[in-house]
Amino acid sequence: MGTGKTIVLVDGEAPPPLIPSKRFTLALLVCFAFIIQYSQRVNLPIAIVCMVNRTKPIEHGLILNGTKTISNNLANNVNKNFLHAPTTVKTITKALQKRGFLKDKQFNWIELQQQLLLGGYWAGYVFTQIPGGWLATSIGPKWVFATSLTVSSTATLALTIMYVMSSTHFALMFILRFIIGLAHGVLFPATISLWSVWAVPQERSTLASIGFCGTQFGTSLTMLLGGISCSYLASGWMYLFVLTSVLGFIWLSLWIPLTSHAPTDHQTISSHERDYICSYTGHTGKKRSMSLASIPWGSMIKSKPLLALMCTHIANLFGLFFFLTNLGKILTELHRVPTQYTGYILSFGFFLTLCTSLTSGIIADKLVRSEIMTLTTARRLFNSITSFVPALCMISLYFCNESRQVLGVITVLIFLAASGLGYGSGFSVNFADIVPAYSGIIFGIANTFASIAGLTGNLVAGLLVKKPILEEWRKLFIIFGIVYFIGGLIFLLFGSGVPRKWARFQSAAAQEEKKINDEELVPMNENDQVKA
Repeated sequence: MGTGKTIVLVDGEAPPPLIPSKRFTLALLVCFAFIIQYSQRVNLPIAIVCMVNRTKPIEHGLILNGTKTISNNLANNVNKNFLHAPTTVKTITKALQKRGFLKDKQFNWIELQQQLLLGGYWAGYVFTQIPGGWLATSIGPKWVFATSLTVSSTATLALTIMYVMSSTHFALMFILRFIIGLAHGVLFPATISLWSVWAVPQERSTLASIGFCGTQFGTSLTMLLGGISCSYLASGWMYLFVLTSVLGFIWLSLWIPLTSHAPTDHQTISSHERDYICSYTGHTGKKRSMSLASIPWGSMIKSKPLLALMCTHIANLFGLFFFLTNLGKILTELHRVPTQYTGYILSFGFFLTLCTSLTSGIIADKLVRSEIMTLTTARRLFNSITSFVPALCMISLYFCNESRQVLGVITVLIFLAASGLGYGSGFSVNFADIVPAYSGIIFGIANTFASIAGLTGNLVAGLLVKKPILEEWRKLFIIFGIVYFIGGLIFLLFGSGVPRKWARFQSAAAQEEKKINDEELVPMNENDQVKA
């Protein structure tokens, strides 16, 4: 059987189990970190629903940087004109039934201000992708993670100061969201750098998918809790900001004592597990100072697998970033799904993304370990699914309006499920496969362009879609379908799972060369004895 080749790996001992192990503990803490990042990312897009006053009087009397506080005796001060409108009074009275320790406070933000606040996060996010990869390589990913979520949790908690302000300081809130985006921008590059030294190739998909599934779990959980708090608690947005910030400080208390930036620095790891990881990754534990001149730019530009990976990365995130912020509008405006059900549908959809991300990583590693397929074939297979299935979903959405509501909902769920494979066993993991020594900074470069592409998608939508009707959205579905298809096709033709010689850790390259030389010197009969 093929498994005989993988039994003896390190000093004549079997490989250490994944559960329990320090690398598995690290994967769980990375998962927790991404739950926090995504809960802090999406808390405002969810909370803004109950933060903005959308009643008719405010529509006719917009006050920039204005605030409205609703107290329990507001009904006694309602404008007389509204006392003659039973439906309006009923709506306001119902809103006053919210419970909690706070009074309901809302803000008079016009649509432009709302979009600026939502975009403030991404404006900061794109600036720290490349620095994040460089810092993770130079000082280690442990402290990049710790600093990132400490800053973002503090800024998220600072958002609650708006509750005690007499008026809304719009600029202050924009700056805080910008800071949160800056802090979060380093996490993905740092994660790729982390797994390049902690995960052996046969386990990389599993460990990475465990960590990345926190992105979907954090989104799904925050959408659910945000919907509940906004529906049943006065100033429900306050509870959401406090919860997502406090979780960050809880995570920090676990992250610092339980992790290290490399196996060689971990205080309690067994020597067997440390040697097992380092024998495959080739990492010696030495921190590397990296300058722009030391990066092999020429080799990067000439590498077809790397260029193919960057193309599919940008193409997938171009679509994914856009639809993550617009699926709610598609369901409510095009498919006429009632608003109260949209949150539940999307929450379930992100749960499917979590499941596919996790299971695809485990399945990919199983296929590679069992020698059913090579790592290159596995990466091409799962990345094709995460690219071509969304392209087919664009075709389906092209024909879905309110008369095909069920088909539209099913298509959205399939889209979210297919998107998870990219995180578990597709493009997101592939950077650590082919460019381990520079994975953090190269991922940062690719993610910078991908984030800009994602922002471009929203600008394109603003130019093409003038009315919330299917005929306007069809132009977008065609564009995104083509982009998904091209990105998937390029990786299918040129993608790889083999490390580039110029991007290996030095010790790993030396060990590989020594292994080849040793094999050339071993006589045939001795080689047979080794296999036996």
